[in-house]
Amino acid sequence: MTAEDTTLHATDAVFAAEQAMGRALRVVDDLHTTINSALRVLDDAELDSAKARLTDRGDFYLDTAAEHIARLQTRVGDLPHQSDELYGYLTLASASLTEAHNLLNETDASDPELARDVAQLKTRIAVVSEMVSLAQPLARLATRHVDGARHACQQVTPATLLDSVTLERSIVTAGKELGRADEDVRLLEEVVDHSAANARQATGIACEISDNARRRMAEHGRAPAPTAAAPAAGAPTR
Repeated sequence: MTAEDTTLHATDAVFAAEQAMGRALRVVDDLHTTINSALRVLDDAELDSAKARLTDRGDFYLDTAAEHIARLQTRVGDLPHQSDELYGYLTLASASLTEAHNLLNETDASDPELARDVAQLKTRIAVVSEMVSLAQPLARLATRHVDGARHACQQVTPATLLDSVTLERSIVTAGKELGRADEDVRLLEEVVDHSAANARQATGIACEISDNARRRMAEHGRAPAPTAAAPAAGAPTR
């Protein structure tokens, strides 16, 4: 495989990593939205259960609280899928970055211009790889707290409405677990956002290298190897 072919394949790998990080960022946004929604529903259930005890419309507020609890279970039911999806995208990004790095190491960079471009891209890939490596354990921690929040929320059932002590204890536990998960996801969102931004920059550099490789191949009368279409430099993925 020529240096041009290798850089084209490396560009494909960088583009795949950038796409994976963009999707990971969207999943983090969804996780954040789901957790915040669950917290609001939990607050509504707690408020209506208190009204059921303190007003003469107890049956009405108990029914309303039960509806909130049903909504809560629906909200938290999505959390495991979202957590798994997030970790899957981070894993894909990590593998693609490793592939790109290995391909660039194989590149014959005897051409000074190509050597400079490859060195610049390898530096950017290293930055993204480091951020992804940081995001993965954060995602595992967030997943544990998300699972804890889901299990705690599952203890808040319509049956607990009949026992104010059990209900209050379950709501407090669920709220704490959701709060921890929310803190994890906020931090994870920041890391993944920076990772995605750097991945977009890496894609821009890779596209320039790819364009130069195609130009050199055209000058030598060679058709480029099939490669995935990459976005223009700096193109957003969201």
